Amino acid sequence: MPGRRTFTISLLLASAIAFAAGPDYFPLSVGNVWIYQAGGAGADSILQLEITKAAVFNGKVYHLLQGLPQKDYWLRMDDNGSLLAYAPDLNEEKLWYAFWTPLGQEYSTSVPGVCCGRAVVTSRNARHKGPIGEFDWALEIRYPGTFQAGIDREFFLPYLGMIYRYVATGGPTFATYDLIYARLGGVTVVSAPELTFSLTLDHSIYTANLMPPIEARTAIPLMTARLTLRNTDQSIQLTFPSGQSYDFVIRNEKGEILYRWSDGKAFTLAIRTEVFGPGEKNFLIQVRLGSDVRPFPQGKYTAEAWLTTMGSKVYAASLAFEIRHIF
Repeated sequence: MPGRRTFTISLLLASAIAFAAGPDYFPLSVGNVWIYQAGGAGADSILQLEITKAAVFNGKVYHLLQGLPQKDYWLRMDDNGSLLAYAPDLNEEKLWYAFWTPLGQEYSTSVPGVCCGRAVVTSRNARHKGPIGEFDWALEIRYPGTFQAGIDREFFLPYLGMIYRYVATGGPTFATYDLIYARLGGVTVVSAPELTFSLTLDHSIYTANLMPPIEARTAIPLMTARLTLRNTDQSIQLTFPSGQSYDFVIRNEKGEILYRWSDGKAFTLAIRTEVFGPGEKNFLIQVRLGSDVRPFPQGKYTAEAWLTTMGSKVYAASLAFEIRHIF
């Protein structure tokens, strides 16, 4: 329920702000994960960021950020609350985010994807509404000079990190990235020891707009699915008969398969065993609910997901959803 989710996150963040002199807008801790839903005609795929390890360079601790389309980056937060990126091959450190720069004062940035190297903190009390809720204390950073291509603006929440990014992708097209899931060292996910496999869809009802003029790309709804294996107890062994780790299908009311994620993909034919946990592993899938020119028929559907371990489907989940047409 959106209202309850918003209240929970708001309460956590408000408590953190009350007991800290300066909020951390980019929490660096091994295991932190952020997943962003892509939108807009210029979006390529889901964005998943993760802090995977820490290391010391020149006597300073850096954390490795993986998932950006350019490459991986070593990051640290300095005493002024600014985020810096270090390149070991060049022994060079560059500024990404100066979160505590005075409002309206421009600074130079090296954030990957910024076209002009210019940034301005425009607000620390910006209002933003997204999949995780509505907030009025977001920090907004804009990038002057962005026109045809490049990051235009971003929003951050204290102790949570980036929650939204808007990117110009050439001409009239753009891409947006909205935070839909985060795991941040006990701040947003707290649980007793458990082993779970789950399937999450971004909507229960997907709408196909068939009102003229019809553009195939916008008329066919887009589904974002997340398969999550979570183990906060002792490690387990997973044995796979091939290089494939998971699969995902969509069935209509007759039980017919209309989409299978693995169709057309090649996998190595070798038995492998993985030791997993404690930790969490996410598999992300975006599906256009239709062919290249037409959406799936209106009606009720079932999404099924499972790990392709040897034997029966012991790690599996399914969800019902609906497609509606608007004429």
